[in-house]
Amino acid sequence: MTHRDHRDLVLDLLRSTGDLPPLQRLVLIQYSLTDQDETGTVRRSSKELAAEVQMSPQLHSRVRRALIEAGWLEENEAARIGNVRYYRLARRGPSNVVPLRSAG
Repeated sequence: MTHRDHRDLVLDLLRSTGDLPPLQRLVLIQYSLTDQDETGTVRRSSKELAAEVQMSPQLHSRVRRALIEAGWLEENEAARIGNVRYYRLARRGPSNVVPLRSAG
């Protein structure tokens, strides 16, 4: 995927999340821009992620929980190590929609 393709996907995500509160959009965009493994999982601690966007870990956790409940993020249970949980973008939104083809 080129830088331009990635940028377009992030812009699509921004456009499709206009109804979310600003902090939820910020955390969602953060997850989309953070390095991910082959399953799309972000393997960074919530403390690191919170510090990166200048939130307390508690606030970042609440915002992440709201995104999970809304179906934007999901836990990768296979990546869980003890009490440490890792999350990834859920399969929803315009980046997962297959464009229609013309019949002709």
